[in-house]
Amino acid sequence: MRTLAKLVAAFLLPWILLEIGLRLLGYHAPDNRARVLLFPKFPAFYQPDRDLAWELKPHLDWPGRELVQPFSTDGDGHRFTSHHEGRPAVDCVGDSSTFGYGSRNSDAYPAHLARLLDQPVRNLGVPGYTSQSTRLLAESTDDPAPVTLLMPGFNDHFPAYRTAAEELWIRRAAYACFASRVCALMFDYLAQPRAGTRPSLVDFTPAVSAERFRENLITTVRTLRSKGSEPILLVYPPILSDEDTRAEVASHWKHPRTLVDANIDAHPIYQEVTRDVGRTENVRVVDFEPIFTARGTASLHIDWVHPNDTGYRVMAETLVEPVQEVLDR
Repeated sequence: MRTLAKLVAAFLLPWILLEIGLRLLGYHAPDNRARVLLFPKFPAFYQPDRDLAWELKPHLDWPGRELVQPFSTDGDGHRFTSHHEGRPAVDCVGDSSTFGYGSRNSDAYPAHLARLLDQPVRNLGVPGYTSQSTRLLAESTDDPAPVTLLMPGFNDHFPAYRTAAEELWIRRAAYACFASRVCALMFDYLAQPRAGTRPSLVDFTPAVSAERFRENLITTVRTLRSKGSEPILLVYPPILSDEDTRAEVASHWKHPRTLVDANIDAHPIYQEVTRDVGRTENVRVVDFEPIFTARGTASLHIDWVHPNDTGYRVMAETLVEPVQEVLDR
């Protein structure tokens, strides 16, 4: 016992002294994103969140071009829409295509929808979010809008080193660790990308499997309804899948072509899961697949995934009638 006590003291004393020193120096826990190996640089417009991995910073007037266009956020960290006063009539939940990647504040689809409805609409879209984020948002929101538009999907089948569920528990362990400045310092050191240590993606592992995607959507729908918000499921617009696009994606992400093909070919599977959840849960579904296809998918996109200004406007115009019908009940 005496030997054990000496060993514990030998470990704890340096830790305690370093902990005191780091606190006196003002060291704080670092910012860490969920997919730190895919995105080693934590963009300055995000702030870390224990459950969601990251969220947009509040009161932001971001001039940078990382998301193609500058953007601004309100006091809750939500991207501004044109109608922003009063309780929202509609919540728009999703990833960068809901946020409005590539467009100004006024050209994202939630902003278009706010003008068309002449009602406050809240843009809850955050680049990188998955159906897991959607579920967690529904579970944590105490006062959702009467209507919630749900459009996760693309990031769910995007290839990852670990699943989103695994990342969640790693993230929670990291935030528990951050209570100690010494532990935070070690985590910061270990999380730094190093030359030659980044693993390469070879096998296709989606961030959220199609089965878990279904479970997340069902849980989100039921949670929102229990809180008085009627969900509407949006089937993600088609992504570009021609030969040239596949080659460009492989080059940009430095992924093997088999991985890129698996990622792109998974998109229709997740679209169909969304439709099926709509049927089984008796949820209204707005399907952007045939709408974009009929108008020419490439002409409505800024890149292989995100709609352009025209595409966002088409989405908003398509949503006006079904949203208004729910609001008028």
